[in-house]
Amino acid sequence: MIKIHEIFPTIVYQGEIEHHEQFKNQYLEELKKYWFNGYENESPENSERIFLHHNIKYEIFFQDLLKNVYDYLDILDVEINKFNFYVTKSWIGFHKNTEPILTIHNHNSSNISFCYYISSNDTSDKFCVHQHLNNNEVSGGIFDTHSKFNTIKKFNKYNCNQYTITPIEGSVLIFPGNLLHSTLRTQQMTGERIVIAGDIVMTLKEEYQNHHQSIVDPSTWTQL
Repeated sequence: MIKIHEIFPTIVYQGEIEHHEQFKNQYLEELKKYWFNGYENESPENSERIFLHHNIKYEIFFQDLLKNVYDYLDILDVEINKFNFYVTKSWIGFHKNTEPILTIHNHNSSNISFCYYISSNDTSDKFCVHQHLNNNEVSGGIFDTHSKFNTIKKFNKYNCNQYTITPIEGSVLIFPGNLLHSTLRTQQMTGERIVIAGDIVMTLKEEYQNHHQSIVDPSTWTQL
């Protein structure tokens, strides 16, 4: 009998933003103006346009986002009631057909990252997840592929080092902040792909400071 034990899978959650149509119709055009212009500024931080969550007008989106964060952590059987969640950064990504793809990166200052597709279509660049090291690659380079000579027959979930997700308008992706990701263009993109991306830090509520897991509530901190 053969049995495969699938160990240590990483999940990327994709859920729906409940009030997407209302939010898009009301705010899409003004959100475009919040674009940090990543082709002049190296990062959202450089432009200082990383505090979209401070605008009370957009609260309806962040409430829907929190519901999805709860669903994401519920899949992991986390006791959600013991935590507070803080959006630390949020910004607009605005991409058209002439602009380059996003290179491989992660969000190293967050516990959880998110990407909400306010506007996208069938031609939009895909969200691509990468891994540093594939522990199944038992002999160096056997999963590498080239135009002529290869040592695997096809990609599957055990031998691949990247995975793509279709950017469905109205959906939000939630994933570990340290997960390597990029965008992948599989065809000529038409129209616009507009996202709200951002970072979340989760901390224990103050009444759970006797737990060693996670980070204690900021109310217990002292600045040096």
